[in-house]
Amino acid sequence: MSTRPVDRRTRDVIGVASVFVDNSFNSVAFAGMHRAARERGYELLLIYGPPRTVLERGVGVERVAGWITMYTIDGLEELLADGKPAVIFCAPPLGSRCPIVRAENHDSIHQLVDHLIGLGHRRIAYIGKSTSDDFVERGKAFDEVMSARGLEADLNLLSHFDECTIFYTEQRLREFLERDGKFCTALVAGNDEMAIGAIHAIRARGYRVPEDIAVVGFDDISTAQHCDPPLTTMRQDPAFLGRRAVERLIDLIDDIPPPELVTRGSAELVVRRSCGSAAWDATPPAPELDAAGGDWERGLSRRLCRVIEGPSPHGEAPLAWPEAEVIARGLGAALAGAELPDVGTLERAFAPAVAHGGRIEVLLAAVAEVEEAAARQLAGAPAADAARRVQTFLGRVRLAQQRAIVSSERHSVQSLERLVRANMDMSRLLASKQPWTDERLAWLRHTTVRVGCLALWADEPGSGGRELLIDSVHTSDPGVAALVGRRVPAGEFPPHELLEAAQPDAPGGHCVMVPIANAQRDWGTLVLGGLHTESFADNLQPLAMWVSLLVATFERHEMEAALQAERDMLAAAYERERALASTVRELGCPVIPLLPGVLLISLLGAIDAARAQQILEAVLAGVAREGARWVLLDVTGVPFVDEATAAALVQTAQATRLLGARVSLVGVGPTMAQGMVGLGIELHGIAIFQSLAAAIRQLTRMGK
Repeated sequence: MSTRPVDRRTRDVIGVASVFVDNSFNSVAFAGMHRAARERGYELLLIYGPPRTVLERGVGVERVAGWITMYTIDGLEELLADGKPAVIFCAPPLGSRCPIVRAENHDSIHQLVDHLIGLGHRRIAYIGKSTSDDFVERGKAFDEVMSARGLEADLNLLSHFDECTIFYTEQRLREFLERDGKFCTALVAGNDEMAIGAIHAIRARGYRVPEDIAVVGFDDISTAQHCDPPLTTMRQDPAFLGRRAVERLIDLIDDIPPPELVTRGSAELVVRRSCGSAAWDATPPAPELDAAGGDWERGLSRRLCRVIEGPSPHGEAPLAWPEAEVIARGLGAALAGAELPDVGTLERAFAPAVAHGGRIEVLLAAVAEVEEAAARQLAGAPAADAARRVQTFLGRVRLAQQRAIVSSERHSVQSLERLVRANMDMSRLLASKQPWTDERLAWLRHTTVRVGCLALWADEPGSGGRELLIDSVHTSDPGVAALVGRRVPAGEFPPHELLEAAQPDAPGGHCVMVPIANAQRDWGTLVLGGLHTESFADNLQPLAMWVSLLVATFERHEMEAALQAERDMLAAAYERERALASTVRELGCPVIPLLPGVLLISLLGAIDAARAQQILEAVLAGVAREGARWVLLDVTGVPFVDEATAAALVQTAQATRLLGARVSLVGVGPTMAQGMVGLGIELHGIAIFQSLAAAIRQLTRMGK
């Protein structure tokens, strides 16, 4: 394998566009990709989203040398317009330009269905995600094998399921069971998560698994052996698929054509109790691997590795458990009378085996392999007390294995505790303004994320187009902390310093870039680096939840800003209204000499207590100033006359008569007149005119 120069490392980046990142299958696949990329001198950058979204946002597109697109090719052709190569992972083909890496679906489904038929099942159903190419392939294989065995495939329910999660499947399948009862005796699920959801739904309806309905899955994710009952499934090797996708892509970058257009990973039937088979805990025997020169310790170490990693249909692969050599040498020390390894040393040797898959039946098979090797070697042991020392050693091996399992479980619990604390911090971020303004990524301190970065779209584009403004970072690296405030062109994001710091040290680590967006708004991008797979709760599985909470926080604060702006606008409008009302009050009672001895006062707007006092003062002042004998109050601009308004007018008329003048109302229309009659308002001593013209004619005839 060639290795790229270190100074080009950040340029040699493989972009992985995936619409899913938060499930167990992808975690293992990403780990395989990461290891393969590192071996060839490349780094891996996971981007959450389909190729079309990656292209439309433009973030990171100039950083990568080639693409792996997972589960969809939507927008891939447009993304590759710049000539970069791509590999398709578990998605439909795109002509002959892009090699494809995917699971072996056809023969795998045939094995599952044949196994169920062998157990006596005839009414078998299939469920899968209708929009996934792999699930569709498995559905076609299901139809084919059912037809070939002379059985009806009328229970292929592929078109009825839109998601492949545990919760969705449980809810959806429960609807079928409530409507149709026990409509099948066995169910083939397109993946393990759907199978586990199906088990929950079947039990919720009062049926038993496998006695009433047998259930089988696909993938053999880590939880498959721990569900109740343990799940029969087809064990895939997602790490192999991930590794092969990276190798195919780097070959394309180096202008090496792929040996085949479609590469498929094999699958192995793992039988457990969910299908009703009595052989649920059987483990395939390890192949006999005799070391050259009769070195039985080396042979035992190799056999232990093969037990842990299972059969390798992809050819010779690096040993999955090199620490098994510690156990083999320990047995040799017991036989030779040398010092035995302590339990702590053996526990540390077992830890990688537990982390590799955690399958209890496989770990038990590894211990059984050590016991069998001990029995074989004891048959020719010269030392008289060898049997006692071997029994002591085997006791330590069993204890160490159990401690390693417990330690792994304890670590998982601690990871969940960290996750809960992180989610509590996110909830406080949602509920409080202060953390949002102080440190937006403080919640990351409860995770294994080594480097975090939140970059928001700049308000104005730069000379080269849209740019991201680095808003905040989570890091212990001063160089990365200094990036806050820097603007980076979208295509060149993440910047060199951030990409270098975010690359994980662990072999199975991840650096992921996620849009912070909803259907209406795209705020920017979140980068998380240093993620690893020692416990899935530490990294990708809660990622979608974190992003949803972060988006909700942006939505909340944007809504608060909009509400504050609206409050400010309403306050400004209120002040304008007050100023206008004051002006109306000042201008709403003008005193106009209309004829000799006649004053006209036009009233505008509603008349409250303050207006009534203003009118009274204006009328009395005008009469005294002009020596008027008649006052015309024009109420055309008054919207209504109620009892209070009438009382004010009567009071004005009475005060005016004390000065020797009379008051008349002008502009009383039919509607106002009806309203006054309806209220029983009587304007004693006040003449009423329908219009100003009528009032002037009357005053002219009277010689006023």
